[in-house]
Amino acid sequence: MNQEQSMQAFKGRITKLGLFFTTLAVVANFVPAVYVSTATGIFPSAGQILQIWIAAAAAFGAGYFVQPIAYFPMLGLAGTFLCWVVGSVGDLRLPCAVMAQKITNAEQGTPKAELVGTIAICCSVVVSMAMITFFTVAGNAVMPYCPKIVLKALGFVLPGVIGAVYADFCSKDFKLGIICFLICLAGKFIFPKIGVPSALIMLVNIICCILAARAIFMTMKKA
Repeated sequence: MNQEQSMQAFKGRITKLGLFFTTLAVVANFVPAVYVSTATGIFPSAGQILQIWIAAAAAFGAGYFVQPIAYFPMLGLAGTFLCWVVGSVGDLRLPCAVMAQKITNAEQGTPKAELVGTIAICCSVVVSMAMITFFTVAGNAVMPYCPKIVLKALGFVLPGVIGAVYADFCSKDFKLGIICFLICLAGKFIFPKIGVPSALIMLVNIICCILAARAIFMTMKKA
């Protein structure tokens, strides 16, 4: 069996396992709510559930479409299924996958990059679970003794991680990096003023960045 056939067999198994476990995770999310309702005898009406669903869809609905499209090239098939089960995709799993691919010189979109990214995501799950468990137990005792400047600095961890990932991608194509940065600035300051719904701004940003990358590629190809 050659490499292409091996990857096809791998992706077939990953798809079956991914659909099974993501479906299981969706069902498991309802278990606490069902248990609480059963234990307390309080059951929300269909109208109340619909109101909650609409509120959640308004806040996070765009992410259902934006994040899989935006993250899939870096995460791959297996990494995508895994990330949507374990969570913390943009702030933890994605940077781990990208940095692992960079260190191993794995070109994104290749079988090597997908395997390396999946291994990195699995390792990040183990490490994050260990750290979360430790700080859950010891955090209440340690955090009150930390200086205020340290506590304030924790709020900059996520922007720092995302900024590092952006800088890495920008170094590969500086022109495209600057164009995407300007598009995101437009999404922040201009798109809301011209009537683009806030829930769709990120999706519009991604589409514009993809179109810009395609335009640059076609221009270079003609040259």
